[in-house]
Amino acid sequence: PVVVLRSLYVAASALILFIQQVSPLRSRFLAYGSRATHQAPDEPRQPSEKRPAPSWSLAPLLDYLAGLRVPHSYFAHFYLTSVACSIFWGYWLWPTLTSESGEKVRAVWLLMLLQGSRRLWESYRYSTKSKSQMWIGHYFLGLLFYLAVNVAIWIEIADEQPDAWYTYKLVAFIIPCYYAHGIQHVCHSYLFRLRTENEGPTYKLPSDHIFSSLICPHYTMEVLIYVCMSLLGAPTGRYINWTLAAAALFVAVNLGVTASGTKAWYVEQFGEEKIRGRRVMIPGIW
Repeated sequence: PVVVLRSLYVAASALILFIQQVSPLRSRFLAYGSRATHQAPDEPRQPSEKRPAPSWSLAPLLDYLAGLRVPHSYFAHFYLTSVACSIFWGYWLWPTLTSESGEKVRAVWLLMLLQGSRRLWESYRYSTKSKSQMWIGHYFLGLLFYLAVNVAIWIEIADEQPDAWYTYKLVAFIIPCYYAHGIQHVCHSYLFRLRTENEGPTYKLPSDHIFSSLICPHYTMEVLIYVCMSLLGAPTGRYINWTLAAAALFVAVNLGVTASGTKAWYVEQFGEEKIRGRRVMIPGIW
């Protein structure tokens, strides 16, 4: 099961990177929400250039597949799935979670339950009426991620005794994890206010709080949450839980690609000058 989970996350990350590199796929399948209006153009063709029309083309098939979409509000289903899985595994792992030796798995389980519960509440509290959609493949991939990650949080450490240093690790990683939760909540609240205060076709560029230096700080915090969980859930004798690290890799790749699309859309909507000096997700680096 560990190998399957790790392979799943690495393969999904590779697939997203592949789609990102192929323009006809990127413009059809990666964009969602407001960014779906931004179509990454193919290489420009010279006006005098004439090419024979191909006898067959994948474009109609790709267009058909890209047209299989669900409402963007279905994002709430991801977090509903996550909370349901946390409750399910909490029931089956209850003897371990309540035992003295279950401190390690209990801590990671609670962090996952917190993440799913908070995001579920935010998805309903900060929802607005919108016609935005996402590709159905993105939808099913998101459901699969939360089904798998709720297994990944315990599969390597269910029978582990915490070592003598675990209390220090708990403090060291719980603090930044809760910090990331708080900052991400502030970001989501701010983006919701920005949408509701600017009804109509005009979209205002986020600029308050940490958005003045990062384009997608809420994505940065999401990655940080999973990185902290992978460190906190490390099996005895190791520094990191590689199954959860593979999940964190998927989150970083998926959100990194989405953040790149957000930057491109901002440039198109507001001009490069407006976002100059802002990093995408990693302060001072990218």
